[in-house]
Formats: sequence, C-alpha cells, structure tokens
Amino acid sequence: MNKRLIYSLCAASLLLAGCDYNEENFPGYDEESIPTNVANIVYTLTDADYEAIGGGVATNKYFSADAMPDDYLPKWLADTYYTADAGSSANLTYRFKTVYPHYQNIPYEQLTEEDYTVIYGTGYNNATFLNASNVGRMYRILNAKYAEPKKDDRVMVEYQYSEDGQPSRGETIVYWDFEDLETGDIESMEGGWTLSASGDTWQVKEYSNNKYLQFTANYAEAEAEAWLVTPGIAISESGLNLAWDVCVGYWNADCLSVLISTDFNGNVKTATWTDVTDRFNIPQEPTGSYGTMASAGVMSVDDYVGKTIYVAYHYVGNKQTPATTTYQIDNIMVANEIAAPVETETRFALYEYTGNGWYEFENSNHAICLSMADYEEIGGNPGKYYNFDSNAPAQAYMPQFLAKHAGYALDGDTCTVIFRQYSGGNSVGNEQYVYHAATNLWSYCDLVREETRPYGFNGSEWNYNPSVTITLQVGKNIAESATFYQAIVDWVADNYPEYVTSYGNNEYYFGSSAYQNNFDFRVSAWQGQGTYPGMAGEDLTKIMWERLPESFPHALEVLYPNAAPVDGMDVIYTINFGIYDGAGTTTYTIQYKVVGQGQFEYVEGSLKAVE
Repeated sequence: MNKRLIYSLCAASLLLAGCDYNEENFPGYDEESIPTNVANIVYTLTDADYEAIGGGVATNKYFSADAMPDDYLPKWLADTYYTADAGSSANLTYRFKTVYPHYQNIPYEQLTEEDYTVIYGTGYNNATFLNASNVGRMYRILNAKYAEPKKDDRVMVEYQYSEDGQPSRGETIVYWDFEDLETGDIESMEGGWTLSASGDTWQVKEYSNNKYLQFTANYAEAEAEAWLVTPGIAISESGLNLAWDVCVGYWNADCLSVLISTDFNGNVKTATWTDVTDRFNIPQEPTGSYGTMASAGVMSVDDYVGKTIYVAYHYVGNKQTPATTTYQIDNIMVANEIAAPVETETRFALYEYTGNGWYEFENSNHAICLSMADYEEIGGNPGKYYNFDSNAPAQAYMPQFLAKHAGYALDGDTCTVIFRQYSGGNSVGNEQYVYHAATNLWSYCDLVREETRPYGFNGSEWNYNPSVTITLQVGKNIAESATFYQAIVDWVADNYPEYVTSYGNNEYYFGSSAYQNNFDFRVSAWQGQGTYPGMAGEDLTKIMWERLPESFPHALEVLYPNAAPVDGMDVIYTINFGIYDGAGTTTYTIQYKVVGQGQFEYVEGSLKAVE
C-alpha cells in the first residue's frame, strides 16, 4: 500500500476528530480564541528592500517628493508580511531626500524680441539686446512677464548685452525670422514661400533659442540643389534696403547665390533672375567648424521702386567634388533703415522679488549664485560654457570654490549654491554644502535623512496609520516584550531603585517583569520585596491598579520617541499585555493618546480585561 496515502488518511482522521478531541480533553477550549498573527513590526529598510520596491526608489535608495513612501510601502508590507492579521502595525524607518525649499524650481528665462520691446517700444529693427543705460530696467521686463509675483520669487534671466550698442528705428516692410516654424526637415512653407530641394532637404534648426533655415550637400550622394524664394515684396518707395543674416559651416566651396526676380510666378526655371550675390558678404570660413550668425550686409533696392521683387537663395553643391558647405539663413528683411550689426554677448543674472520690486540677487553666507566671472575662475568646461553638466558636475568644483568665497563659517553652517545646469538646455540648479570645522572643508549635503512612518493593517490592506497596536507576549525569552518591560524597569531603577530586585529585570513599584514579560500582581511578591511593610493586601492591590496606567509611558517615550500628533485624527497607542495574579495570567488592553512629540497620555477608561 502507498505509505503516503496512509499518512494522508491519518492526517485527515485527526483533522475530522480535532474539534471533539479538544472539547473532551480541554474544557472551555474555544477555537476562535487561538492567538492570531497580530504583528508589531519595527523595521529599517535595507538597500535590498529599496531594490525590491523598484523604480526610482531602487536607483536612489531613498524616497522623495517624487516618490512618496505611501505610494510604495503599503504594497511592500503586503508582499513582505503576507501572514499578518488585522490589527497589525508597522513602524518603518527609511531614507527620505528632503528639498531645501528656498531656492527650488527657479525658472530660466531667455529674453525674446518681444521682451526687449518692453524697454524700447516698437518700431526698431534690431532691438534684441540691452546696453549699459537700460540693463538696470530689467525689472520692467520681469513685471511684464510675472503679473503677480510673490515675495522671494526668483528667476534667472539670460539676455544679450552690448555696452554702447543702440537699436535703429525705421519702417520695416517685411521681416522673417522663422521663429514660428517647427524644427526638423521642411518641404514647404505657408504665406507664399517657395522651397525645393534635391539630394537633401531644407531644415529648420535652432541654436541658442534662435531658429533658422539650413541647407547642405554634406549628406547627399552626389549633386544637391535647393531653392528658397521669398513671397513677393512690394517696393513702393525709395530708400528701402534688403538685409539678411548668414552663418557658414565647414566651408569648402561657394555654394550659395542670392538672386532677385520681378517676374517669378512659382517656377524658378522660367523666371528671370538677377544675381546680386556680390552685393553681400558671405563668409568663406570657417573650414573646420561653424561660424557665427551675423549680417550678410545691406543692399539698396531703389532699382526696383514700383515693382514687386522675389528674393531667392539658390544652393548648388556636390558631395563628390566636394562642395558641401553648410549655410544657415535667418532674419530676412526689407526696411528703410537697417543699422550696422551690433555685436552682443550673452549674459545672465538671478533676480529676486523682495516685495517692493525685482532686484538682482545679492550673495550671502547662506546662498551664492555663480556669476560669469565665477565660472571663468573655475575654468575647464564650466568656464567655457558658463554652466555645469553631467560630465562636469558642480560637486566636483564647489568645495574648493566655497573655501575661497563662502566667507567665515562655523562648524555645521550650510551654503546653497545656485548655478546654470545644462541638460539639453540651460536650467537653474542648486545644491547645498555643509562646512566641517575639523577639516576646514566644505562637502556636498545630499539632504537624505532617516524618518519613521507608521502603518496599520485592517485585514485587507496596509495604510498609513499613526495609531499603533503593541502586543506584549507573555513568557520567557521573548525579546520584543522584554525590551518594552525593561524600559519600565530602567525608569524605576533611575527614580525608585529600592523597588528593583537584585536581578535588575523586574520591579515592584509597578510590578513589571522583563523576565516573565508580564506584570506581577501577586500581593505576596510585592510584600516580599520589603518596601511595603505592614500594608494590607487590599491596600496594596489598590496601589497596583492605580499605578499601572502610569507605567507604560516610560517605555513608550523611550521606544517611540518619534510618535507625534497628526492634524485631524487621534493617534492612539494600544497595548495588549498580561497580568499574573498567582492563579493565572489575564490579558488586558490599555490605550494612550499621543499629545506631543514622544509624549503619551492615558485614555481614561481604556484599561480593560480582554474577554
């Protein structure tokens, strides 16, 4: 016969007979009173736990405002403590990255042509910079951009600057800057433009917040040809001029011609074209990189008064020759006054709203915004590009920089550094550093700290629950219970040492025992300690019950110092424990309300025997 079958039958017989057996041999046995797995979990997450949680938490090994504990820990508890029963509690300690609030989410603004009109007004041809006389009016631009600023709002502004440059005022007939186009390949444009290309396509490109059209034969297999023809421009008066900007990349041949037609009807082959290339200055450099977008010159169109002209940019190249020069075209305009190009430089500064207006941010011992001069002093790529990136992070440079520029500091002082951060574009970054007097060094402060958060299990799911149920199991060698009772014994030892036994693990001021893990309410045991001479048994018993509610806070304050009130709810700590009276052990429950950080108050009437 199959032995496994025999064992199974025997086990089944025991199961079927189990109830009757218990009732016959253990009078008063109640199946429903079998202790359940009500867990009281106190746990600190490890690196392996963060990895099990997954996502950004696994990578960072901490929680943050972008990955809050309550979004992850309930599921982790359910997966990890799947045998826990309703009423279980968990105090989980984990790492959390806090955010220094004062310098977070600072916007980065690159001024546009429209922004500059706040300073100059309309009617200027090249008013896209500030100069020494008006840079102090940046507040006007910021007032226009931010209608309802709040005190301590901050913004980093990037703008073009010329010390003594002046914009020119004049009537503009047409002006195209391509800013409304989407970047990428382009085969047609609305508004009367004509585009054609073979060998490659025209592209809309963007650099330093400026869009332009580009063509090259560099990616053609052999010959490449392209046309870009403007809509018709009516030349109704004398004194008008044609101007445009160009940038050349990797010049190896003259591939671009500028043509004008008065009879163009959509077909470039049948139109009559006049070559005016020599009226402009199209660079023949650089040969190994890209140049700078700048004016190609100014051409009078007085010869065309009373006519409508079409301006064409005609590219002819060949990869095999090679003739593959890249041309970038921008800012095509006809106006009656076109000023000489103004050379500008990029500047940036941090501005702060003080409540009375926008002012340039002033550094202090607590916060420093890096200036262009600071980047130049730092050198390397930060000094070249005036920013930090993943290859040149701020942390690699700031300790040394702060040692020279942070001023007098005491141990533990912090300083926030605000800087330009590049990641596909410039933004505002900030990091906090802390000073160590012992080493006279600054170090990066990652703002990751430990915190503890309570959760409760309602039988179906874990939820944030600042209320905690603590079950102190009765019996010897139960570490969790012994730790709790020993905290009570230690308090008695510090305050009423005569009530502590020579073993040091039980006392008879409250009657707590970290050996048996219960309260000993035997009158004979209390009298035997020698501290209640001549006291009647009933008087001694009365003292036991009067003092009992006073005992638990001495352990709670030590073991749960982070317990704190929560707005809108009562935070209750429920304790289940045993009292031994000589005849047997009875389970009781008692409750305490959290009334302050690590402070507990007895809930009147909550001390009850558990039926």
